[in-house]
Amino acid sequence: MKELLDHIVKSIVNHPDNVVIEEKESQDFPGLIILTIDVAEDDKGVVIGRKGRTINAIRDLITIHAIRNDKRVKVLIKDDKAGHRDDTEAPRQEEQQVTTSDNDSMLYDEI
Repeated sequence: MKELLDHIVKSIVNHPDNVVIEEKESQDFPGLIILTIDVAEDDKGVVIGRKGRTINAIRDLITIHAIRNDKRVKVLIKDDKAGHRDDTEAPRQEEQQVTTSDNDSMLYDEI
């Protein structure tokens, strides 16, 4: 699975030499393999894609490959600024408190 993920990511980024894929076994969930993608800062947008579509497609491909091999896998992107943050973690306090005025201004920004 690591080789497949490495091939996919290196094929879409601008700096394929900077791609590092870490593979480790989950401590909390036996049998779960965690694959962490580390790319150059300016390639993160390429890997994530608009509205997360690219990373979700990559995750789907890796999940299909894992299912065919009777394994479980989770794909994460390494974030240097905030460290590792799993999708399963609870949102930080700042993320939970959004006022209605913030939502209104976001709507007008998109129009």
